[in-house]
Amino acid sequence: MIYPDYSKNNLYNVACSIEDALVGDKACCSNITLSDKIFLVLVDGMGYNILKSAVEGIKFDKIYTVFPSTTATALTTLMTVTKPGEHKILGYTTYVDKVGVINALKYTMPETSEVDLLKKALGKSMEEVFNVKSIGKKAREKGKKSVSILPKCIAGSEFTKMLYTNVEEYRTLWDGIYKAKIFGEKGVNFITLYIPDVDLTAHRYGPYAEPTLRAVKDIISMILRDIPKGYDTIITADHGFIQTEDAIMLDEDKDFVSSLDSPPFGDARAIFMRSRKDLKCLEEKFSNFKVFTIDEVIEQGLLAEKGEKIDIHADYLGIPTDRKVYVYRFKNGYAGHKGHHGAMLEEEMEIPLIRYS
Repeated sequence: MIYPDYSKNNLYNVACSIEDALVGDKACCSNITLSDKIFLVLVDGMGYNILKSAVEGIKFDKIYTVFPSTTATALTTLMTVTKPGEHKILGYTTYVDKVGVINALKYTMPETSEVDLLKKALGKSMEEVFNVKSIGKKAREKGKKSVSILPKCIAGSEFTKMLYTNVEEYRTLWDGIYKAKIFGEKGVNFITLYIPDVDLTAHRYGPYAEPTLRAVKDIISMILRDIPKGYDTIITADHGFIQTEDAIMLDEDKDFVSSLDSPPFGDARAIFMRSRKDLKCLEEKFSNFKVFTIDEVIEQGLLAEKGEKIDIHADYLGIPTDRKVYVYRFKNGYAGHKGHHGAMLEEEMEIPLIRYS
């Protein structure tokens, strides 16, 4: 397993570098020197090994994502310059005080499909509940212009509003890349483009299947043809992928469920658990399954710097060290993905960093 290091070569440090260039207050954790004209492309799911398998002839570095290695956590870190233990969005589901477990990406309860239900129920935006501010909003306060180019299907969500500023929706990738070029010609300081296609394909077919590798090759080729002139360009990802083996349905395990004080949250490969019992016994119950106490999570620096205090609604963290997934279903069904992520295997944690100036 690869443990995150938030002091260097991490997605968090990329975020620090961007904020330092635009706002000027994150030099302490910055690893990269940038101008105040930045084009950031996030290709969801484009792990280092996937890119290495898909393209030739371009230079890129290896860096590491945050833990859990999943979209909700990584995007929040990247766009708000906060570590997972600070923003507390710890997976596809996470815990909110006085509410319980929620679906983070959809800002709703995990039992329902209604997007942004919690905005109506709580009368608070997601930004207010998690108390974070995006790089774009901070840059705007400094007189810098930002634009965020996102797929139409997520452009208006609470999660998007929390992380992105001045959202422009796109319907096709050609549309999105063209819009980035136009905003570059207008001199917008911070242009962000989010591309979900590799993640969607890798979940369905697997990380090294032909459709996934072709998607990566085509996307990188299209981006490199139309990089805005005069910009520092960063192309990276939020996580990598593993080829999934077996799926363990935790909600069907009566002994497991009865050992918890509340439902687990996080991801299918990063399970946060609240219990007054000693859950280290799960290492014997499940093969290739590592259980950390929260004190060990702090000591190892999984969610923040080593030793940095965190306050989350969990006593234990379970992480598979093989390729299994541990699914807790709040409602019907499991899609049976061929590709997955969330834990700390190399393929999940290693992401590429492509830079052009």
